[in-house]
Amino acid sequence: MQLFNGVAPSQAVQEQLQFEYVNLEATLLRAKVLRDFSKDQVVYIAQAKIDENDNNLGYLFAPFIIANLNQPVIYSTPVSMSVLSILNQYYQAEKNLNLRIEEVIQSLKLHIDLVDQVNTEQDFLFNRLIKALCRADVSQIFLITHLTLDIQQLKQLENYLNIQIFVIDADQSENLIQDEMIQLRKLLFKNKDEMHKEVCGLYSNLNANLVSQTGNFNHSQAKHLIEDMFYSEHIFEKLSVYAEYLQTRIQNGASYKALSIA
Repeated sequence: MQLFNGVAPSQAVQEQLQFEYVNLEATLLRAKVLRDFSKDQVVYIAQAKIDENDNNLGYLFAPFIIANLNQPVIYSTPVSMSVLSILNQYYQAEKNLNLRIEEVIQSLKLHIDLVDQVNTEQDFLFNRLIKALCRADVSQIFLITHLTLDIQQLKQLENYLNIQIFVIDADQSENLIQDEMIQLRKLLFKNKDEMHKEVCGLYSNLNANLVSQTGNFNHSQAKHLIEDMFYSEHIFEKLSVYAEYLQTRIQNGASYKALSIA
């Protein structure tokens, strides 16, 4: 099945998945059968690499927004300096902890998965899509990408595996702000200058593309709700709790490996 406009994922990533799951087809079918019986309805977000000074950095806040709505969420993106510039202000995000995702989801309703050694965007998205489809607790998948995907093929996957798959086109408009100009004490708190008000509006509009699909909201309602979270410190609180949990695990000696940045 070629999802990426006629371009197949590399042989290497396909072999990796076959090795990891041994019998991939059986795992997918098992997840399909168990999906109806899962207590959790997890949202899985896979976002293409966030480049320097990229408006799409706003989607990094999506898991904290969705978790604030009491919806369990897994968010995955390739590690980059832009991502670390945000997360490293709260915990050592470059240290990839070997934690059970289920444990983190049950404790905090969210899990951030930073991935290193990604060759191409289609390899990353294909790998994350398969991992999401293999989880019986995942009910919705969001792919944030610069690529053109075959929507008809995705619809066939949706229908066959009893799951919802949404494609979000990555924002490709002119960059609004440089990474080093973002001050989280202004972006995530009530008192904002004009620049951070504008960034808040952009990030809220982007994330409304996801939130409007996860609940009974239209785009305008979702945007308003997200803006309220940026001003009421709810995103900051969720990020702080998540960071404290991970940093405690790091300091208590949980095994980890350092992420590399290409």
